[in-house]
Formats: sequence, structure tokens, C-alpha cells
Amino acid sequence: MPFSDILGHQAVIAGLRASRAQDRVAHAYLFAGPDGIGKSQVAMAFAQLLCCPESVQSDDACGECRICRLMSERRHPDLVVLEPEGAFIKISQVREMTKMLRYPPVEAATRVILIEPADKLHPAAANALLKTLEEPSPRNLFILNTNQPNALLTTIRSRTQQVRFSMLERQLVADWLIQNSELDEETAQEVAAISGGSLGMALQLSAPELQAVRSQWLELLGRLGGMSLNQVILSAEQLAASQDNLPTIMDVMRLALRDLLLKSAGASSDLFTFHRFAAEFSSPRQEMLIVALDGIDEAERAIRHNVNPRLVAENLLINLGQTLAQ
Repeated sequence: MPFSDILGHQAVIAGLRASRAQDRVAHAYLFAGPDGIGKSQVAMAFAQLLCCPESVQSDDACGECRICRLMSERRHPDLVVLEPEGAFIKISQVREMTKMLRYPPVEAATRVILIEPADKLHPAAANALLKTLEEPSPRNLFILNTNQPNALLTTIRSRTQQVRFSMLERQLVADWLIQNSELDEETAQEVAAISGGSLGMALQLSAPELQAVRSQWLELLGRLGGMSLNQVILSAEQLAASQDNLPTIMDVMRLALRDLLLKSAGASSDLFTFHRFAAEFSSPRQEMLIVALDGIDEAERAIRHNVNPRLVAENLLINLGQTLAQ
């Protein structure tokens, strides 16, 4: 995947292109940012740029030559990928990689060592890697990918050039989904908003089963203020039994209430996630919505601390119903 195929991150890409054009490529980079936003794709595009024979007079890899194809498939001998074996990246993996550095790249101008997620380095492996970073060998480039840069040794961070990645713009994700999936525009906009700018998360949320869960609980939330106590308790039983989908359901509730909060503050509807839901309500008072949003956070904490899920769900839905009945 050349840079031209990457979604977003134009400032990062421009910086990497400039470093290569000006012969200022660092020996080690730390790509830091949330999961699912394209750090790995940018790393692979950078690796292709440095290794593609067609890129000598260009600022991008061709994406089509044998080296580019093998790089994209992670099968080229000059691309070394260290990933967890089990829970960690082990010291044996780092030692094996270090042996390879004694020899020049097999074919490409540069050997690229991609370590992801770098925060999964076992402490012994991290210390072994540090020794290699302290004495960089020519024609070897390290790229460490992580969403938790502070989990790495300070000494490793100090020996890498940090590249910060931000979440993708909501509209960028929505446009990509409209062009590359079967989602209609309204659903794509909702998924993009819920994903928080992570294309990886957006693709997961596009699954039909999760779309059905969102629709079910958004519809229930719209009726919650008019339900009897018995109906609320039955809904709470459903919620308590939906452990696998709980993060999705909580996100739906949180974003729906956020829409009402934005509406009560007079914000543009362009900022809403669930437009039809927001249109159905004359917004409750802001202070009640804030309390209700806090209640969702408290419910999630309670469930993480193994409080009875049914009691948590009943308390949450009763309070939300009171808020939405206003």
C-alpha cells in the first residue's frame, strides 16, 4: 500500500516523505496513536517507499513491483515483523532479529524492522532491543507501533523519533465507508461518529449484528421515558444478559444523550450522531442529562467491579427513563 492509498494522516506522510527526500531518515521511529487509525499502513507504506526500486525518482512507492507486493504481504526477506508470541514479544524473537542485522539487506536498499504493538515487548526483550537501538547498524530501520507509548522504556522512547498520529476526521471515515461498504449515508455517518475516528473500529461497527444491536437499543431508549416500571425491569434483564454487546449498547446510550445535550445547548445538528433520535425529543434540562451521562459511566464501573449486572441495569434504565420523561 503506497502513501497515496492511505486514508488521512497527510501531515505525518509529508514529514516522512521529506525525511527521505532530504536524506534525513532516522534509524528508529516510534509511531504512537490510537488503535485502528492506520499506523501499520503508514509504516508499511514508508517501508515500501524506502525499498521500492521505482521510488528513486518519486515520493511514493509504485505499489506494483515484486518488492512492493511482497512487502504488502509481509513476505519480503528485508521486512522483519516482530509481533507477540502469546502475551508478549519475547527476548528470543529480538535475539533472532539481532542476528539478522549482522548481514546487509538481502535485496532492498534498507531492511525494515516493524515491531507491533511495541508495548507488548517483554521487559527482557525491551532491554535487548535497547542495546540494538543504542548502536544502530547502517541500512536498518526500526518502526515501533504502539497505542501506549508511555508503557515503553523511557530509554527506548529517547532513542526513537516519535511520530504522533491523531484520530481520523469523522467525515473522512464516513466518506470511506460510503464508497467502500454497503452502508447507506445515514448509517455511515452514525458508524463514523461512534468509531471516534478509528477506521478499524468503524469496520467492526459496520457488522450487521452490531447494526441490529444499535437499532434495537436506540429504539428502546426512545420509548424508555414512557415505559411502565415492569417494562423497564424487563428491559434491564435484556441489558444484563447482553454482556457481549454491552460496550456497543453503552456507547449508543452515551452518544444519544450527548446529542440531546448538544441540542439543549443550541448546537448545530451537524454534530449529532443519531439525528432522528434527537429530533424526537424536546431536550431535557442540561443538568439532568449530565447526571444521566455520569450514570452510564458509573454503571460501566460497577459492572467492571462485578456488581450484580441486573441491579446495575435496573438502576441505570430507571434513571434514564426519568430523565427522558422530562
